[in-house]
Amino acid sequence: MATALRTALTAARARRAARHLVGVSFCDSCAQVSDSATRAAEHRQHSRLTALTHAR
Repeated sequence: MATALRTALTAARARRAARHLVGVSFCDSCAQVSDSATRAAEHRQHSRLTALTHAR
């Protein structure tokens, strides 16, 4: 049951991502830069939230 649910959720997530990317084109080097920038931004955001949580 859990495996079937996980499979269904993964498929739904993939369909949603595919719909989101329809008509979007990008090169591999651009994607690598974007991924790196996104990871850095997420890390900064997480660090800020952690700092705020521990400052209280």
